[in-house]
Amino acid sequence: MKTVFIFLSLVCLAFPPAGAQELKCEDIKPKIKSLKVMTMRPVKRNKVWLEGNPGSVFQTSCAADGLKTEEAEYRQKTLVSKKRFIHKTMEEIKAMCRNIKSEKKVNSSFGEDSRSELEIYCREKLKKDFDAVMVYDAVAAPNASGALNLIRQTFRFFNSKGFPVEEHQFDLYMGLEVKITYKYRGKNDLAEKTDYGPDGDLLEQEVYSFNKAANTRTVSVFNEHGQPTKKTVYEYRKDGTCSKEIRTTYDSGEQMLSKSEIYRDEKGAPRKEVVYEGSFENPVYEYRYAYKSDKNGNWIEEWKTKFLAYGNKRLKDKSAAPRIIKREITYY
Repeated sequence: MKTVFIFLSLVCLAFPPAGAQELKCEDIKPKIKSLKVMTMRPVKRNKVWLEGNPGSVFQTSCAADGLKTEEAEYRQKTLVSKKRFIHKTMEEIKAMCRNIKSEKKVNSSFGEDSRSELEIYCREKLKKDFDAVMVYDAVAAPNASGALNLIRQTFRFFNSKGFPVEEHQFDLYMGLEVKITYKYRGKNDLAEKTDYGPDGDLLEQEVYSFNKAANTRTVSVFNEHGQPTKKTVYEYRKDGTCSKEIRTTYDSGEQMLSKSEIYRDEKGAPRKEVVYEGSFENPVYEYRYAYKSDKNGNWIEEWKTKFLAYGNKRLKDKSAAPRIIKREITYY
């Protein structure tokens, strides 16, 4: 059974923070081997902003099937973290579970303290379809994938169509950290994603809805008390590309804290972002984006510049440094 990852129209999603524990590399075409994202530290010379040197760097290595194999984070030139991802198929996991009692047969990534917990888990889940992803600390032991440098282990369960319905995230001792459930409507259209803590307590819930008449999709996020914390509405063109994204955040009293309207081009890249705060009906400032692209049409440099809003006028904020992001992309 194939593994299917759930994404909300990739052209509508801004690049996710590098270093986030996603399992799949960014969907860039042609397929990529690696992606290096550098957030620059701009410097001002003679009233002109220059890109400066990298302040933070996130580097991701990708397999040919798009799965992440390694990621590293640097602060300037200092390595902060480096992780290795080992993806185990359903067949590999079931074989490991069947042989877990035999030390001679098992080449396991689990320590002795977690072996009994893994055995219990395998006994309960063996008849279901699931795979696993093991995350290792690649700084402490660069060439090893053993129990001593295991950070997290994630088991994912699928429905008959290959879509994930449940995900269990454990620490290296097989202690449950997070349980995630997925619910669908119609033809496996994602309807809900819910995160639970180790004791089954609700942590966060995302609710997905689609308005066919308006051609919009809405993602609403609720906290552990069922209160809305943020909402994102995606507006689509007739060809399916995202034209606009409206992000709203709320305080504990469910009052609006901020709202951003992001206008995107045909490739999904942001071109303009209008920002509102609190109860203000008019925007307080605006961001404008400019890009440089490589020969494949993928952007390799992004400048995000701030403008102050005065009624219908927009004045460039000369005191605010632009946000400059550079990307180095290696393709297969």
